Amino acid sequence: MTFFSAETAFYYLATASVASAILAVTRKNPVHSMLWVLALFLHVAGIFLLLGAEFLAAVQVIVYAGAILVFYIFVVMLLDLPGEEARPRFGKHWPFAAAVGLSFAVLAWLPQVETLDPVGAGVAPTAKRMAAEGPPLGSLSQVGLALFGPFALPFEIASLVLLAAIVGAITLAKKRTAES
Repeated sequence: MTFFSAETAFYYLATASVASAILAVTRKNPVHSMLWVLALFLHVAGIFLLLGAEFLAAVQVIVYAGAILVFYIFVVMLLDLPGEEARPRFGKHWPFAAAVGLSFAVLAWLPQVETLDPVGAGVAPTAKRMAAEGPPLGSLSQVGLALFGPFALPFEIASLVLLAAIVGAITLAKKRTAES
C-alpha cells in the first residue's frame, strides 16, 4: 500500500472511529448505541491492520465485537427499554464531561506536533523505521507459541472461569417462574 493510500485509509478509519464513538454516546436507543459501538470496534480493528498488528485486529473483532458486544446486547435486552428511552439522555454534568473530553483530545494531539515537542518527535513509528527494524515484536506466531506453549494451562483455566461467569450471569438473569 502506498504512503498516500495508507494515510488516507488511516484518516478515514480515525474519523469514522471518533464519529462512531460520538454517535454511540448520543443515541437514545440502547440498541442503536450498541450498533455504533460495533462500527467503532471494526474501525479500530482496521487501524490495527494498518499498523501491522494482525493479532490485535483479530482480538478486537473476536473478543470485543464478538463477545463483549453480545454481552452488552444481552444486558440491553434485560433493561426496560421504554423506561430508558423516556429518561433524559444526559444529566447536568455534560458540559464538564465535554470539556474533559476535549482536553484529553488536545493532550493526545500535542505529541503529534513536532514544533512543540522536539524530544519526542521520533516516538511514532515511521514506514522507514519499521522497514529497517524488521517485523515488530509480538507477532502472531510468537503470541501463539507463548499462549499454547508454556501458558496453555493458564489460558485454558481462564476460559473455564469465563464460562462459569457466563453460566452464573444467565442463571441470575433468568426470571423465576412459579415454583413447582
